[in-house]
Amino acid sequence: MPTALRASLTQALASLPAPTAQTLDANTLQRLRTCAALGAALARVRSAGAVDADLARVVYATYMYLVHTLAAATHAIHEADRYWTCMYRSRVRAGMLWLQTLPARIATSTSHVFRRPMPGFGVRTGIHTLQRESHAKHVRLRRAEDAMAKALGTLALAWYGRATDASLPQQIQALCEAGCTALAYKPGKAPQHSTPLQAVATLLDAVAYHEASVARVLQVCGTPSVLTRTWPLLVTYPLISWAATHYLYLHWTSVSAQATWAWDTVRGLLLDWVYEPTMRLLRTMRMGRAERSMLVRRDSLAADEQSLERMVLAMGRDTLRMNDQALAQLAAQTRDGNLTAVLEVYERALASPVRATLSGQLIRTILIQVQKAKVDLEVALSAIDWLLRSQELLIGVAGLAPALGLAYLLAWGVGRVTSWVWHRPASYRTSRRQRQVDAWEALRRVDQLCIEADDKASAELAYGRFLLHIRMLRTSFEALLPKLSRGDRALLQRLSHEADHDLMALERVEPLPTSTAHAWTQRQAVVARMWRSWHRLLAWDI
Repeated sequence: MPTALRASLTQALASLPAPTAQTLDANTLQRLRTCAALGAALARVRSAGAVDADLARVVYATYMYLVHTLAAATHAIHEADRYWTCMYRSRVRAGMLWLQTLPARIATSTSHVFRRPMPGFGVRTGIHTLQRESHAKHVRLRRAEDAMAKALGTLALAWYGRATDASLPQQIQALCEAGCTALAYKPGKAPQHSTPLQAVATLLDAVAYHEASVARVLQVCGTPSVLTRTWPLLVTYPLISWAATHYLYLHWTSVSAQATWAWDTVRGLLLDWVYEPTMRLLRTMRMGRAERSMLVRRDSLAADEQSLERMVLAMGRDTLRMNDQALAQLAAQTRDGNLTAVLEVYERALASPVRATLSGQLIRTILIQVQKAKVDLEVALSAIDWLLRSQELLIGVAGLAPALGLAYLLAWGVGRVTSWVWHRPASYRTSRRQRQVDAWEALRRVDQLCIEADDKASAELAYGRFLLHIRMLRTSFEALLPKLSRGDRALLQRLSHEADHDLMALERVEPLPTSTAHAWTQRQAVVARMWRSWHRLLAWDI
């Protein structure tokens, strides 16, 4: 129910004189939720003497009840229209509806089986027929929604435009006539000059007639019952459960083996390819390069180089008869890897291998070259070890990345399934994304009304749609603001106050048709401010 209109009606009820004995007060009248209860309240007023203030109190309460009923009925019609719109736009949804309504259509066609086949009973023809019917219901519901919006706008404009300086009976007559006009009710026998009591009774008859017509529309064009929509699942789930239980009973050994294999696979992925490499990588980062196990120890390489140098110097003293200066130069060449002197001795020994072997020179040079090859191998391994140490973190991360990717995909899949099972929305209306879309759509349509509304358009229809969109905005904000405040009650109260202030500013703009253009211009300024203030709340992640 529009907040500003409700506040105005409540204020008008409070300003009336005290009720007569045996009649209902304003608080009790506001709590009435049926037309029959309002009729009983009118009967109390009639029996008590029909004071104008008591009649006005019933009329104001009837207006409040009508506004609330029209808003609720429009919401139900809008939801039904959304349902049938999805049906005629999607063949898959229409096929599901064909399956859901199959028992009802079979029961309906039983009496026609032996006379003539029912048209549209085949699957393809039936789906096409359902889509045509869904479109027809969509058109009818859209007309009903426009009629509801026009009735709401007529009531609101009649209330705001009432002549407050007129007498109370005249106000009662005017409000009752406006209510009957809004509800498109024409009494069969209406006296030319009816009393206020008769006018109020006619208004309640119009309310009852309107409720019956809305109930007929929802009965014909409303969404199917819960049983109709869920019977395929109620039938399928027990069958699937029985089949799954029977299969598990017959193949328990194989299924348990497959489950064990899957568990071992996941466990091996997480432990052997994720946990242990991660621990090794962390140990590498903690220890650094100095404490890492190397391919060749530095002391071993230094000892082999010193041994090679001693072997070459011994050959230089014993075989080549070098002095100290020549030996120092030979030692420097050996440290640089230059064994030219040893190779020359080796080449001369090859000229007479037998004598060189017997004298030991050939074997000595060969052993020196073996030691040189050992030193060269250790130097190469040291270079490889340095390269590995310099790229150790990169190699560890590169080896860990594929396993982390697989683990992330596994965790993401399990999380999505768990979230869908435990946190899925109860219905299409209650999801947060849908609330955002509803609020965005309502604010967009309010903006569109502010731009396109003019004096030639129906002021009642435009204002009724405007009030309904405001109601949708308020409902969506009430659902979205707690999520935005993240449990902070103080922040929630501040945000709710600001949102309510903006919505009240939209509703409080002068609604009279005489100032329509100026009023819509003022509303457009408020809508622009709301777009700037609440765009983050209305935006959804793409």
